Amino acid sequence: MKGRALHSRHAKEAVLAVVCIAAALYCTSCGGAGSTEVVATPTAGFSLSSTSIDFASQGVGTASAPQSATLTNVGNASLSLSSVEVAGSDAADFTLTNNCGSSLAPSDQCTVTVTFKPSSAGTRTASIVFADNAPSSPQKVSLSGSGIAPSVSLSTTSLSFGSQPVALTSAVETVTLTNTGSAPLGITSLAVVGADLGDFAEIANTCGGWVAAGGVCTIGVTFTPSAGGERTAALSIADNAPGSPQTASLAGAGSHDVFLSWTASATSEYVAYNVYRGTTSGGESSTPLNATPINGTTYVDESVTSGATYYYVVTAVGLNGAQSAASGETETTVPVN
Repeated sequence: MKGRALHSRHAKEAVLAVVCIAAALYCTSCGGAGSTEVVATPTAGFSLSSTSIDFASQGVGTASAPQSATLTNVGNASLSLSSVEVAGSDAADFTLTNNCGSSLAPSDQCTVTVTFKPSSAGTRTASIVFADNAPSSPQKVSLSGSGIAPSVSLSTTSLSFGSQPVALTSAVETVTLTNTGSAPLGITSLAVVGADLGDFAEIANTCGGWVAAGGVCTIGVTFTPSAGGERTAALSIADNAPGSPQTASLAGAGSHDVFLSWTASATSEYVAYNVYRGTTSGGESSTPLNATPINGTTYVDESVTSGATYYYVVTAVGLNGAQSAASGETETTVPVN
């Protein structure tokens, strides 16, 4: 009897131990004193629509079309932005704008926009750098582009107009400009500069504001000396090509030639004219200055001396070679300078 009672008590203790072990799987203690709950910490999340922006080729000194990337806060806490800026060796070639502000709520988005304006030819690189409270800070968007440049070639770097009578305009002399580069040439100004700039005029310009890669245009220049002697200036072309401004020197000499003009004869039998000169009134030579009769109503006497006074008359020449009576006399004194 005693043995059976002892056996029964041991069996109950074993059952209780099993129950206690099983209960321990569902509570912190066999006594059931309480439970532990795991709570997630709120965290900001950072996600970009693109981690690189490539602008390809862009003309030096010209701005590209803008490109953008979108930032999203993919976390469950506010994303605080302490700075958004462009950094790197060529940072000055990239211009950044954004509407991000100082923070983004969960799921909110903002946009960063960049334009590329290369300052020189070749590969240009930088990065947009974000400093924030996300675990991956700082984040970057790489920026790259290639600067391409025009190149100017002039058909001549000097124009010479020779001798030209003072106050008379020369024939047009032309400079041909070729864009031998790989980008459009932007011309900002064409001007005559130098000591005697008022004696030269830039005319007949076919270049406009832009010359395409491989394109050709021409610039015409005239010379109207305001005084005797050597006159100099330069044609200056300001543009976006290396070496700007490009120049072509301008030179000419002002001469105090005598310019004569007269009214054509009303008699149809006279078809040409002779010009006679003298150094005293009424003392014109019997030999005309012109080697052959003049088929027109103007003549330039280039064989004059500064400070001298000359007298001129003109006769009309008929088809048979006969001459009319001399015109009225005209007098002129050649300036010294």
